[in-house]
Amino acid sequence: MKNIKVIVAVIWVVCLMMLLAGSNSFCMAQSGQRLTRQEAIAAARRNAKPESLFTVLREILADDNTRRIGNQALEQAQTQKIPLYKNGFFSDLLRSGGFLLAETEPQTNSVIAFYLIALSREGTPNIVQYECYGTVKLPDAEDLANKATELAAALYSIPLSEATSLESRFYGGSFPECAESGECTLFAIPRSLLKVKADQSGYREVAALHGSLELLGLRYAASMTSFSANPLLATQEAADKLETLKAEFFRTNHIDAGLDVQLKDIRNPKQLRERTDLLKRLDSFLETALNIDPDSAILKANISVATIPLQIGQDGPMGNGQPLYGSGTASLMVIHWQRLSAGGFAVKMISEAE
Repeated sequence: MKNIKVIVAVIWVVCLMMLLAGSNSFCMAQSGQRLTRQEAIAAARRNAKPESLFTVLREILADDNTRRIGNQALEQAQTQKIPLYKNGFFSDLLRSGGFLLAETEPQTNSVIAFYLIALSREGTPNIVQYECYGTVKLPDAEDLANKATELAAALYSIPLSEATSLESRFYGGSFPECAESGECTLFAIPRSLLKVKADQSGYREVAALHGSLELLGLRYAASMTSFSANPLLATQEAADKLETLKAEFFRTNHIDAGLDVQLKDIRNPKQLRERTDLLKRLDSFLETALNIDPDSAILKANISVATIPLQIGQDGPMGNGQPLYGSGTASLMVIHWQRLSAGGFAVKMISEAE
């Protein structure tokens, strides 16, 4: 688990350094240019071992809407002097489409590296490469890539009123407990809360509400036109907006601004009911204020690149002797997976990159 957090955090830092050193200048490639599967594999092979094989894990499709939104993001970045994230790589994905590839070793069928490839505005392949850590067989990588994409898309779009339905996706069919150290991931239930004598549905509801609150900033960022040009700054702008709105909610409702909406301080059923009510009101207020349209073409296009699993790997055995797998997305969401005895994977925990 720590490995993928460190890797995604390093990606964040490296991207930030590139942003500070980058240029905003760009020229548009011919409208409708499209990267083919053969071109993507040929481009990846230049950096690969001669004997390696390549498999397409995901194809990102471009259409008139995504091309328009990608171009608008680049134009906005130029007009507002927004530094481009990876030279506008995700805007290029919206404009030309692209591929997520796995490089595998033929003898073991183990993944060596992942390649995300789009067509640059100059018409040449633009490549982002990540090494695979731990041992991940190709069938597992294919399964995890599909599950990570589908789950991340659901997290971006599920209504708050239906957030408790996410519990069925977790290992064992229930939201996880926070770690013994006290660290809580998204939708996790603090151990102290489980000591409160309340109905199990109460734990689930408050955990779902709190997890949804944490995701609102990511959803709002993906609703911005500039997101694909610079997801880093869009996410930071969304976080700032969220904090401003929270302060407004607390002020207009005469609530102590220092109140922590975390769940660790709940000690009795009355406090649980009060915190659940507060989170419902806060989530409702924020959703109304942010006015995120789930059918927005901009949001749908940005989600298509924000949910791409950039990194897949395996950590060492857990306490039960089973390895924990991890997948990281372009939105810096980290999903941890546990293998099921019947085959396949279920979500163990969800966190944001540190």
